[in-house]
Amino acid sequence: MIDSVTGILTQRGPTQVIVDVGNFSMMCLASLSTVEKLPAPGKQVKLWTHLLVREDQIELFGFATLEERRLFQKLLSVSGVGPRLALAILSGARTDDFCRAVIEEDVDRLQAIPRVGAKLAQRLVLELKDKLEKEFPEIAGGVLPAKDESALEAIQALLALGFGRPQAEKVVRVAVKGGAQGTEDILKRALRVS
Repeated sequence: MIDSVTGILTQRGPTQVIVDVGNFSMMCLASLSTVEKLPAPGKQVKLWTHLLVREDQIELFGFATLEERRLFQKLLSVSGVGPRLALAILSGARTDDFCRAVIEEDVDRLQAIPRVGAKLAQRLVLELKDKLEKEFPEIAGGVLPAKDESALEAIQALLALGFGRPQAEKVVRVAVKGGAQGTEDILKRALRVS
């Protein structure tokens, strides 16, 4: 298996990139989120890869992060999800957002991803929820209750104050675990934590 590719990015398209690796170039199929994270052509890049060998073709998939590659591999384990659909899903949602939607069983949020209908969204939740909770404990442990309006309002307030979303969610999570209730109390404790 080819674990990663490091070299000079020579071409960057919406669904594929070409990396010059010494005396030859490698074409990697990639999600839109990976392509967006890459520098301009001519710069050094490292892509984590997944090699797919079939009877009639060999395809190399490239990912900007290990998390995205892990999620791609988990998506391939879902019945009815092939590599092209998995890339389309990764193009339509950030890794952490997708994992949260599956773990929270938020079928509506999953259906907002292009090419994901009601049946596929339900299948993704059914087949991936337990796997993602084990594979991405940092996300699973960090899920806020979807119905907790106070926590969501506190996150919005922190975002307005200039916090990044991951940091805002983290400090609100700590405040809620510490027993804070109500938007004002959560916000005060979250600001102390930060």
